[in-house]
Order: sequence, then C-alpha cells, then structure tokens
Amino acid sequence: TDTFTVRLNSEPTGTVVLTVASDDTGEATVSPATLSFGLFNWHTPQTVTVTGVDDDLDDGNQASTATVAVDAASTGDSLYDALASQDVDVTTVDDDTAGFTLSTTTASVTEAGSTDTFTVVLDVAPTTDVVLTVASDDTGEATVSPATLTFTTSDWSTPQTVTVTAVDDNVDDGNQSASLTVAVVDASSADEYDDVADQVVSVTAVDDDTAGFTLSTTTASVTEVGSTDTFTVRLNTEPTGTVVLTVGSSDTG
Repeated sequence: TDTFTVRLNSEPTGTVVLTVASDDTGEATVSPATLSFGLFNWHTPQTVTVTGVDDDLDDGNQASTATVAVDAASTGDSLYDALASQDVDVTTVDDDTAGFTLSTTTASVTEAGSTDTFTVVLDVAPTTDVVLTVASDDTGEATVSPATLTFTTSDWSTPQTVTVTAVDDNVDDGNQSASLTVAVVDASSADEYDDVADQVVSVTAVDDDTAGFTLSTTTASVTEVGSTDTFTVRLNTEPTGTVVLTVGSSDTG
C-alpha cells in the first residue's frame, strides 16, 4: 500500500465533502472513498490509503489515477463547489511472471506395461490461449499422451495430466533414458508466454528383456535303424546383430 494526505487550504463556512476514486479498480483501490472537513478539522490532514490489486496476469507495471474531487451536492460552502479536482498518479508494480510448472521432472516406466504421469499448469493467467507441446526425444523407448496441452483464460490454473508409456521392444538393451520436452507454441499462445523456456522430464524406461535361447524340448529319442527326432531353437530377445549357435553331439558314435 501507499498513502497520501488531503487537507483544505482555508476554513470553510460549512462542511466540505471530497470524493476519492480510482479510475482502474482492477489495478488499485483507495480508502476511504469520501473525506469530510468541517469548521474544526479543516486544517487537519486526512489520510487516503492506496492498495494494489493482486491479479494473476503478467501484465507489467500498470498506471492508474486516484482523483480527489469536491462533492458539490454534499458540500455546504459554495466557494468549494467550483474547485477543480486533483489527481494522484498511481503505479501498480506487477508481481506475476509468465511460466508453467511441472509436478515432477523425472518419470520411470517399464516395458512390462507400467505407465507414469506428471501434470502441467500455468503460473499466471494468460491474456489468450496458451498451447504447449509435449514430445519424446526417443519414441522407440517412451511415448507421451497427449502431445499438446491447451490452457485457456478460464482453466489456466487447472493442472493437466501427461501419461508416459514405455515401448515394449524385444531387445536386451538394459534400462534406457529418454527426455520429454514441454514447450510453448509461440504462434498459438499469448504473447507474454512467448519467451518462456522449455522444461524437460527425464524418463527411465526399465528393460524387461533378457538375452537367451529356448529349446522346444530337452529330450530326444532315435533308433539305430534310422529314425529321427527333432527339436527347435529360437532366441528369447531380438539381437543387435547375427547370433550363431553351434549344435553338437556328445557321442557321434
């Protein structure tokens, strides 16, 4: 808050009533709204308090005017009726900064089918819609949904949820890392959000594959008269290159 005082310059012949009004009550208010001066207190300064209005807009410092004027209808001294009003210039210093907040900057998912989530919410009310994109830098390991988030002037303070899902590959490649980038789409968003920096969620995709091979059976039966038996062999996971297996008998006789 800030204050200023008002007093009359000369003794009135009757009560003098002054009004105090702000021309932008969305930025600053004044109190009291009226001041009364009489025969005994005309020379005593009366205090007016100016209060900044805490909005949620990143609108920079705002200027407004507090006007002090004679209320002729309520004033008993006609000499005061014709006095011009006087202004106090008010600056309301903004305390809001455009941005968005993530509920977390890490996520962990498994190829076995688990998912993880995080939320995104704007820090201050936008003047128009704000559109954010959410993108994975390795869609072979982790994907996100939805790919875009739109916040309006009415739901900007409601967190929106992003779901992270691991991609179930068949490669024994160990736990993998991916980065999810949340960014403002400048062309589709309120101007005050254009310079907001990207934010990143680091994702760990836990591998569920183990290198190996599987036999269809571990027993076989053949006869010396020439009968045969078979079994199959397959790999358990996708290899990164060719895998060669040898098949040999412990007794070729």
